[in-house]
Amino acid sequence: MTRVVVMGLGRFGGGVASARWAAMQGDDVLVTDTKSEAELAESVAALHSLGVRFRLGGHDPVDFDHAEIVVVNPAIPFDQPLVARAEAAGAKITTEMGLTLRALCGPVIAITGTNGKSTTAGLTAAMLEAAGVSCALGGNIGRSLLNEWDAWSPGTVAVLEISSFQLSWLERDALAGHALRPQVAIITNVTGDHFDRHGSFEHYVAAKRRLAESVRSDGLLILPRGDGVAAEFANATKARVAWFGGDEPDPVDLAALAVVGPHNRANAAAAAVAAMEVGASAEACSVGAACFRGLPHRLELLGERAGVLRVNDSVSTTPQATAAAVRSFDRPVILLVGGRDKGLDWGPLLDAARDAHTVIAYGETGPRIGELVSGARLEPDFTSAVANALESARSGDVILLSPGFASYDEFPGFDRRGARFRELVG
Repeated sequence: MTRVVVMGLGRFGGGVASARWAAMQGDDVLVTDTKSEAELAESVAALHSLGVRFRLGGHDPVDFDHAEIVVVNPAIPFDQPLVARAEAAGAKITTEMGLTLRALCGPVIAITGTNGKSTTAGLTAAMLEAAGVSCALGGNIGRSLLNEWDAWSPGTVAVLEISSFQLSWLERDALAGHALRPQVAIITNVTGDHFDRHGSFEHYVAAKRRLAESVRSDGLLILPRGDGVAAEFANATKARVAWFGGDEPDPVDLAALAVVGPHNRANAAAAAVAAMEVGASAEACSVGAACFRGLPHRLELLGERAGVLRVNDSVSTTPQATAAAVRSFDRPVILLVGGRDKGLDWGPLLDAARDAHTVIAYGETGPRIGELVSGARLEPDFTSAVANALESARSGDVILLSPGFASYDEFPGFDRRGARFRELVG
């Protein structure tokens, strides 16, 4: 019986999937997390009756001295001393993504990027489904495929969103080895993010480059035209290279694309190139683009009330994402912006804020935004900011939640922030 420690249970499924997988192998499984049982109640309940043990509210170093395998949540800092301690004691370090990649036997389409990777993954899956191609969508998008792979046919295409955190941990993954060998990879863009974790732009770029380098020699790497950093990855791959966006023509008819914004048109173009590489027709890709209605918290259209469109783009935690969101509408935008600073360049967000009809700032970054954006309204918290937007909106306006910053000053994650927005706008 192998002693397995799952470090970081979390709320997004990867920790639960890893613990379930190990328990089903008959291993002795301990889940450890700094959060309390109350904070992780839903995840804990998902492992009920599997014989999994828990140490919540803090890690005990002794647990890592006796572990044979440590499954690390990608949110764990790269320099976590307990991981190094476990390695020194002889443990193998792995991840949920690494275990998943080892288990997959069919084609893999891997998607990463600073912005747009979830939507691009969703579009790719929608196009494959429209073509009748068996596929499964998972990864960083919030669905682990680790415990599902044995129910698929050998030809099932796995569409995986992979974050920079996951890519960085995969380099250290002793069990995954060279399992990251996708047939197709998309890099949506590289503008920099998560400097609080990566420490530098160079480290962040290296994580994204890792995917470019991993594509099979007979595979396809899809890169954004006009993105200088991502374009450099063309020299890092042995695979064929295809381009999307910029002045590249759309590979399929995207006239009926359901998601809004020029950036999503580019995402759809990349998705179509990937889908056609594994068997989808151009016609099916067009149908899939028309059927895909977007993902929660990503320019999510919540409908109109009294002529006011309400849009939930809570996933926007970078200035570039907010800039793209504002450009998606040709109506007056009431922009809700603010949160916790991640140390990124505010320039794109400030430019977008000046293009908005009204800017309402809140949270830790609210006061500084108020200083930098003329006429911005400052509210003490998120609820007050949304109330201000609802009160001032007029028919024809768009109330756009696209914060541009992390949610952690007031919410545990962007999903909770978006859910609260839905509640408040009705």
